[in-house]
Amino acid sequence: MKKNIEPIVFLLGSVIILLLSLILTFQNETVTFHIGKLYFASGYQCPIYSVFHIPCPTCGLTRAFVLFAHLDFKRAYMYNPSVFILFPYILLQIPLQIIDLIKRKKHVNNNKMRKTNLYILIAVGFILIIIWVAKLAHILPIL
Repeated sequence: MKKNIEPIVFLLGSVIILLLSLILTFQNETVTFHIGKLYFASGYQCPIYSVFHIPCPTCGLTRAFVLFAHLDFKRAYMYNPSVFILFPYILLQIPLQIIDLIKRKKHVNNNKMRKTNLYILIAVGFILIIIWVAKLAHILPIL
């Protein structure tokens, strides 16, 4: 069972991120959550931005994910353009990790798919850095 922990973590993490993106809302420049009459609002501020006054590669990503999940693509882009890469990547992880778990259970070698997924993750990381540099160079918007 220990060797199956990686796909389970990726699968659960992906599902949680996507579900939170769907159930959270973005109102008045704040990520909010409603349960009946209870209302929760996030006052979180990026520690890197707070200390150094420059955005980190993930600044605005929570807001962008929430907006993207609610199909507000223009505003999602304004908060963090990398959402157009990360959201589909995380969505793709659900079927990939399910396939990985099934193949592991059947003792089928699935190294090729895992390596491909790793290469995609590395490429996504490089793209995040490129987008971050473009934001710092004011080529892309910083919010």
